[in-house]
Amino acid sequence: MFQMMNEARVGVGLGAAAIGYRGYMLSVAYARERFQGRPAGERSGAPVAIIEHPDVRRMLLQQKCYVEGALALCLYCARLIDREECAEDADLLALLTPVAKTWPSEYGLAANDIAIQIHGGYGYTRDFDVEQLWRTNRLNSIHEGTTGIQAIDLVGRKILRDGSGVPELGRRISRTAETAGSIASLQVHARSLSLAWATTNDGA
Repeated sequence: MFQMMNEARVGVGLGAAAIGYRGYMLSVAYARERFQGRPAGERSGAPVAIIEHPDVRRMLLQQKCYVEGALALCLYCARLIDREECAEDADLLALLTPVAKTWPSEYGLAANDIAIQIHGGYGYTRDFDVEQLWRTNRLNSIHEGTTGIQAIDLVGRKILRDGSGVPELGRRISRTAETAGSIASLQVHARSLSLAWATTNDGA
């Protein structure tokens, strides 16, 4: 029963990521076809697609970060489910399950909220799918345990009481940072990852 519930929680997170991703794709398409305004500093000429405006591009990038990060997390947990006979993978999966349920549920919804913003007033009407996607994704933060319940599970059970998944997570982060550090274009990200993990441990 417990295993089934954990898989369901990862499934809810995956659904939230997918709905957020759909909103992102619709936002990109709309931003390319909606013409309004001119580039900053220009007073003449034809209106440009809103994707040319820096703030719209910022919002699109924010959506992309949310949904691709959520999708990557859920797919990684799905891989751990397939390898659950390995003790290290099982420990890590137990630690990440409440995160995989909650983070996509919260930030997939945030991505859908941005999608409505990009669509402007149209985004709040039923003429565009982003309104329905937001309402659908709003449910995921309360499916299979609310955000607060998942937080209690993560901190109370997975970190304070058990804690076996935390060292394994640290080892995998260290290996990832080491591998990324050997690639010139990824070195700055490798350093950021190592620093973030070290800061998290210091805070604990």
